Amino acid sequence: MALNERFREIETLLSSFKITDSPSLTYGTAGFRLPATKLGGVAIRLGILACIRSLNLHCRVVGVMITASHNPPCDNGMKLVDPHGGMLDTKWEPVVISFMHCADEYISKWLSEHCCNIQDNQLPSVVLGYDTRESSPALANEVKQGVDAMHGVCHELGVVTTPQLHYFVQYINSLGNLYSNQLVDLETIYVHHFAERFTTALENLQSCTESIHLNVDCAHGVGSKVLESFRSYFSSINSPRKLILHLYNTETENKELLNQNCGADFVKITLHAPKLTPSNEQSIMYPDRWATIDGDADRLIYFRPILTHCVPSSDDSLPNSAINELHPTEGSVSQCVELLDGDRISCLFAHFLVKVLKSVSSDCNLTIGVIQTAYANSASTRYLKEHLRISVVCVPTGVKHLHHAAQNFDFGIYFEANGHGTVLFSKHVLNFVENLNVNNPLRTFVDLTNTAIGDAVTDILLVEYTLAWLNWSFMNWFSMYEDLPSKQLKVTVVKRDIIQVTWDERRVTSPVQLQVAIDEAVDKADKSVGKIGSSRAFVRPSGTENSVRIYAESYTHEATDWLSTTVAILTYQLAGGIGSQPTPPRPLQICNESVN
Repeated sequence: MALNERFREIETLLSSFKITDSPSLTYGTAGFRLPATKLGGVAIRLGILACIRSLNLHCRVVGVMITASHNPPCDNGMKLVDPHGGMLDTKWEPVVISFMHCADEYISKWLSEHCCNIQDNQLPSVVLGYDTRESSPALANEVKQGVDAMHGVCHELGVVTTPQLHYFVQYINSLGNLYSNQLVDLETIYVHHFAERFTTALENLQSCTESIHLNVDCAHGVGSKVLESFRSYFSSINSPRKLILHLYNTETENKELLNQNCGADFVKITLHAPKLTPSNEQSIMYPDRWATIDGDADRLIYFRPILTHCVPSSDDSLPNSAINELHPTEGSVSQCVELLDGDRISCLFAHFLVKVLKSVSSDCNLTIGVIQTAYANSASTRYLKEHLRISVVCVPTGVKHLHHAAQNFDFGIYFEANGHGTVLFSKHVLNFVENLNVNNPLRTFVDLTNTAIGDAVTDILLVEYTLAWLNWSFMNWFSMYEDLPSKQLKVTVVKRDIIQVTWDERRVTSPVQLQVAIDEAVDKADKSVGKIGSSRAFVRPSGTENSVRIYAESYTHEATDWLSTTVAILTYQLAGGIGSQPTPPRPLQICNESVN
């Protein structure tokens, strides 16, 4: 069938698939992210777009992932994955939006304009995966209808983690013409590959003398299925040294439990242990180590129940019960946790690489860089710059910015504070490690990394291998530096674009008087703790709603609370806040003076 005839048929087909909320659609780093009921009509068009993207890239395989990550069960989302396994090229984001906004009667014309120099016999190729949400299978079916309408080949992976789909797309495109639907099995190229590599590496570590136990909160998401495959593999090994995974929150059939009071986002925001379902609170006891992932397994946070009293959360949504003072002893239960977030994972990997490179070669001249956003705790930045003496680059929020900046280094480490990230390697590094022994720690580290995207599962393997090689305990890792107290707030405004910020999102450029007021508040916070330069605060507009995000940190919790609330009030007053104005904070004491 000629392409023009096919496009006219698609135009007729799409008239039956109406988008309910077209004007509000935005496509960002996470793709589309909406209440699931609003994604009807969007899905079929995304399937068509995936085929157009494939056709314009010489029929290379393009991915479609359906997930809303850490969002509640009622939400869902979908995004395109480019042939290299990474996110969609940002230049194509406006193309996606323009097609979603295109009126039915102009569909055929739009498709013709965006399918240049395409032959009628060329077949687009799409890989489709989705998470465990109740709405995901129906949306996947609609995406497939779009692929079918374009006469494309759709390889359906079914229920997979987001990183698995990214890895699969990267892998099969690396095969070139060798790829066929029958040749590639995800269990083999992903689970067996990484599990075997980790097992071999651990067995060859002299510093590791016994098995490693790790508890994992799976957030009742798809990650539990993948981790169960790894758990089964490790359990089948006859070795005195292996990773023993204890999996919790694995009730994927109960759709309403997904991310509810559990998962990486919940633990990061509340500094609270996750709720275990079925109830098993006795499992969260000091001094056990825990990892927690999110609903689609692309975020990883480590934590441990605390031995001392609880402190306020870094977010204003902490339940009142979380600030009760608890004094657990070994074997007792604690609801509050010591957190090892994305900043600490970056620092761990950077420390490892600095040490390994010194042992491998003193003159290899390989560069290491850590990419952070303004949300990174300043203590981690100082550790990287002053202790490890490596480059730190600050970029805007969004994985696409971190990923791009990481490509400028031989070892580009990027993790958002929320636990999403990975490590990228230059061709120089890949050539260098190719000549190393298979059990060399640097080669092992490269082999265990999913470079396509942040992957909670493979990041667990990297963390555990790194700790074992360093012969470090949880406390060794936790003691690398001490986080400054921080807090995040949100202010609703009439229009979010009234606030303009610098490229790295650390300072406001408009309204000018807002940044002046923030600087004065930061100065007062510094004086209250007697440490100039220990406080900072910034505001940035939300990317999806009419609100402004506030971040503040200082040397004490009291100064941090005062600074965050003060900046929230300033934002409300100078940037068109609506609703109730934030309650003024308690005054700070500077020597014998009171700061309001």
